[in-house]
Amino acid sequence: MGVSLAERDTTILFVGDMHLGRLPARVPVEVMGGRLPPLSELGPGAAWLRTAGQAVRLGVDAVALAGDVVHGANDLFEGANELAKGLEILAAARIPVVAVAGNHDTRVLPDLARRGGITLLGAGGTWSAFDLAPAGRAPVRLVGWSFPAPHWEASPLQSPPPPAAPGVVTLGLLHGDLDVPGSRYAPVAGAGLTATGYTAWLLGHVHRPDEPPVDGRPFYLGSLTGLDPTETGRHGPVLARIGGDGRLELQRLPLAPLAWLSATLDVGAAEAPARDLPTLVRGAMEDAVLAMPGGPADALAVGVRLTLRGAVAEPATVRRAAAALVDGPDACLSVGSTTCFLEKLDVDVQERLDLASLAGTADPVGLLARRILALEGAAVVPGVADPAAWRAAMLREARGRLADIDAQPPFAPLDTDSDDATVSREILAAARAVLEHLRASKGGDRAPDPA
Repeated sequence: MGVSLAERDTTILFVGDMHLGRLPARVPVEVMGGRLPPLSELGPGAAWLRTAGQAVRLGVDAVALAGDVVHGANDLFEGANELAKGLEILAAARIPVVAVAGNHDTRVLPDLARRGGITLLGAGGTWSAFDLAPAGRAPVRLVGWSFPAPHWEASPLQSPPPPAAPGVVTLGLLHGDLDVPGSRYAPVAGAGLTATGYTAWLLGHVHRPDEPPVDGRPFYLGSLTGLDPTETGRHGPVLARIGGDGRLELQRLPLAPLAWLSATLDVGAAEAPARDLPTLVRGAMEDAVLAMPGGPADALAVGVRLTLRGAVAEPATVRRAAAALVDGPDACLSVGSTTCFLEKLDVDVQERLDLASLAGTADPVGLLARRILALEGAAVVPGVADPAAWRAAMLREARGRLADIDAQPPFAPLDTDSDDATVSREILAAARAVLEHLRASKGGDRAPDPA
């Protein structure tokens, strides 16, 4: 992995949400005929063992866990076993483990800590510290707070944490909602954390990993490995190096055995997109994996959510080809030592049309074509004096209708506000779908799309 440690640096490996006991979702192991590793090799337990092994190889001075170590009481047996395996590896190397409890393990983690192998910080919603003083190296103080209950609407900072120790790098470890007032999960203000004077705050709770900052801003470690396709990006622990001069360096180690990513494939320029779709998709998947920062690195598997876009002669034919492709033999390929699989194939293609010609007609097809041109920002639309004003009026009308829908009881609790770009995109998608249907029902002349 190319990690080297200065002999006089104090080093700590910080681990975000693991949710031990869970397995990753939407990995089609059953339909891939043994081409993918089993789920047990791709989930949090495997990621934790990788992390423990890397901690030993690097000879770190401590490992710190930022909460939601175990997913919950229902996963206690499996999660505790997975946790114990990593703790045994670290204990054999005499590497201490400190942790805070998150909202998922308020009862489980304190119980596990009492069994040994973990020092729990901030038990019961208080603040406590752990001092690390390796011989001949920089002393470090870790300060943490643990969830006292699964829901906690007060800020942890209502009880002030201990002040930063003079001449000692102090690092805060916390599980909570950063800058989300009113949250039920320990809402905390970033400005308040910064005001403590700590060198850095390393957070759990949000599974999206932040890029480790260089200015000491609070940041999310992210989940140790992506648990579902929404958890894209490079996951893994963050290595902290603390120098004798107070210098702090943070580096993410991409140890997750499973990675997720999203990519887009424009099939508009393809000569025969439906016929060539398997080749096009495999090429797009490989390109997306190779374009990951650092390449696939240590990932055993990468799930790709691919969106097809572009204007084609026969959208329906492309959609049928896409439906046949998912879970088929072309939905999985090897990129070096990494197995890449197609998690989902979204089809957002549109019919290739001469909208300007269609807009000149006085039928529903012409009206829709004029609306689409205006929504796409055309400067000239047949029969429309001011396309920009017409577009603005359409967006106002759409927003009004959406507001009426959002006000209905089933939707009232949802955050459904969208900007003009999102509303415009949704209107365009609906308008093009209706236009395609109208033309198909009229039997309009269209060039065939070779299959």
